[in-house]
Amino acid sequence: MAIEEREAIASDEATPGAEDGAAVEVVERSKPDLAPAEAAERLRSGEVIRNVRIVDLRLRGEFPLPIRMEFVELIRPKFDRAEFLGDVVFDRCKLVKPTSGKGCVFAKGLDLRGSNVIKGLFRNLTVRGQLRCDGMRTFGLFQVIKGTFGDKVRFWDARFNGWAEFHDCTFAGEADFRSLHAEEGFKLVGCRFEGDALFRGANFCKRWDAGSTRFHGLLDLSRAKLHDFAYLEAIEVGPEHTIALHNALAERILIRPEQVEGRLASERAGDFERAMQEYGLLKRIFEGLHRYEQEDWAFYRFKINQRRSRPRSWRKPWTKLAQLGDWLFLDVGCGYGTNPFRAVRMSAILMLSFGLIYMIDVSALPVEKNPFPGEITAPINRVMIGLLTSVSVFTSGFGSLRDAAQGWMNLPLIAESLLGTLLWGLFIVAFSRKVIR
Repeated sequence: MAIEEREAIASDEATPGAEDGAAVEVVERSKPDLAPAEAAERLRSGEVIRNVRIVDLRLRGEFPLPIRMEFVELIRPKFDRAEFLGDVVFDRCKLVKPTSGKGCVFAKGLDLRGSNVIKGLFRNLTVRGQLRCDGMRTFGLFQVIKGTFGDKVRFWDARFNGWAEFHDCTFAGEADFRSLHAEEGFKLVGCRFEGDALFRGANFCKRWDAGSTRFHGLLDLSRAKLHDFAYLEAIEVGPEHTIALHNALAERILIRPEQVEGRLASERAGDFERAMQEYGLLKRIFEGLHRYEQEDWAFYRFKINQRRSRPRSWRKPWTKLAQLGDWLFLDVGCGYGTNPFRAVRMSAILMLSFGLIYMIDVSALPVEKNPFPGEITAPINRVMIGLLTSVSVFTSGFGSLRDAAQGWMNLPLIAESLLGTLLWGLFIVAFSRKVIR
């Protein structure tokens, strides 16, 4: 088959469908058998093998020339201490129970595009070039143990009809699992992703478990369909790690707030509207899991990004003023109803601040008698009168004309009375929400 035709079938734009179905049908037909020893010799000489059936093929030693198989059915092939110096291509082949072990090296890459793999077990696999598994189909348990991939790994539109497991694998380049479909579970145990791990648009019918995997780049779960639990609580992250959850279909992601805060890719990029939607997703997830403290955290981050996403301009100064009031009273004041102790802290700061103002001119305040013997302007009386007045006005309000001061001192009394009423209202709302929850 021409190279252009193959690339058209397995390219990024092509979807393995009828073409692949025809390929599988060809593989399933009766094929002439090829002796494994003869097949190994032909491969070592660089010959392309097509439309045959090979049982118990053993590849060992050095293969300096490229290897290519097309529509070949391999029964129990084994790669053992083999070093392939050229490209290795399995073009829409069928591999039944393939295994590798004891250090198998693919120097320029491994291509399994459009192939079917049944109960594959790959140990100690090193692929220095690209690993291409676009449109690959697996049946039964598919395992990769202690694999090392030095370049890009691509499983675009691959379909795992059984469990898929990667144990102690290292991905040095980008790991592209976009549009992957897993009928069973998908596990990453003790792996290391030094580049981006892209699961955008992937579909996982059962659990998605990242185990103790370490992510250094982006973990992209945008538009992923996670129908069961996704385990992310045990993952390790590097300093540049980010995560994306935009438009993900997920209700049971197990993740901790400290693993997300400051690492959301959209928030780092300044796309606050998208970040708001992602925090909204996390809020629903935590609510469904009855993790109310974490739900409060997600709601708080949601409101922060909602505030930041609103358009504002100095040409419309009221938008800037509204943003300041939102930040001062709702964010700092009570954490958008999630933290009543912020209201207490804000109240204490306001009472101390207004108390300092009242200390400036205590003689203008409606004071019936001095708290301590001596002149009203004495330092001890000045401090005590200022604090008593501030606490009284903040908690009880500016009750009547008898409380009026002389001159300009009425202005801070009115302001503190209004702020006190507002802050206590915010405290009651936030505290009641905590108690009810």
